[in-house]
Amino acid sequence: MATDAPFQPFAEALGPVELVGLDADDTLWETEGNFQNIQARFEELMAPYLASDAVAAAHLDDVERRNLEVFGYGVKGFTLSMIETAIMLSDGAVGGDEIARILGWSREMLTNALEPYPGVVDALEVLADSGLQRSIITKGDLFEQETKVAASGLAEWFDGVEILPEKDVAHYRSLLRRWGADGERFVMVGNSVRSDILPVIELGGWAIWVPSANQWAHEVAEPPWDHPRFAVTPSLAKAVALCASQQAI
Repeated sequence: MATDAPFQPFAEALGPVELVGLDADDTLWETEGNFQNIQARFEELMAPYLASDAVAAAHLDDVERRNLEVFGYGVKGFTLSMIETAIMLSDGAVGGDEIARILGWSREMLTNALEPYPGVVDALEVLADSGLQRSIITKGDLFEQETKVAASGLAEWFDGVEILPEKDVAHYRSLLRRWGADGERFVMVGNSVRSDILPVIELGGWAIWVPSANQWAHEVAEPPWDHPRFAVTPSLAKAVALCASQQAI
């Protein structure tokens, strides 16, 4: 998927690379748009109980953020948060039929066909031809993410798949130890400044931001525009080309 994002190369020369990590959701395939579609249905479901759809959206966001520490990321936590919010906003009046609709949306999200963004396979082929170690690095529910990777048909282009409970410095550092890679020789490519960019730069790595059309508010953060190990490209293909132009691949 290409966007209108500005192109910004690294300000420093990129040296030898030991591992390239690629985010999955909203980098290799669409995810957030699906959540937003279901949230719109939820707001409609809650409309009889509220004066404004915005109330449902705000409450759901608050509940979902709070529940991340308990349920983690993914459709299952989102579903439980919708049910909790529905009970709360309706003062317990929400019925079994409405809960069943929410559960049906959850099954729909978990079983929908998954297609990589246009151009992703071509970009991954170029990356594979480089001979560098490369891994999908995603976060969320293990079963859910494994299912999506399998459904995408993209696993063959990677040396491994890392599914983290959270993308923070500690988990990235542990990941690099497993791969035997140095932080300064690690490049991460993804759509989330909060998860794919800031922690990687903090541990000494290189980060390429590929903005997505849809962005979960929880993942929004100020990009480190002036950092020499930060780059921006409008597509995954251009991220790969940027690495190639600086002898990463």
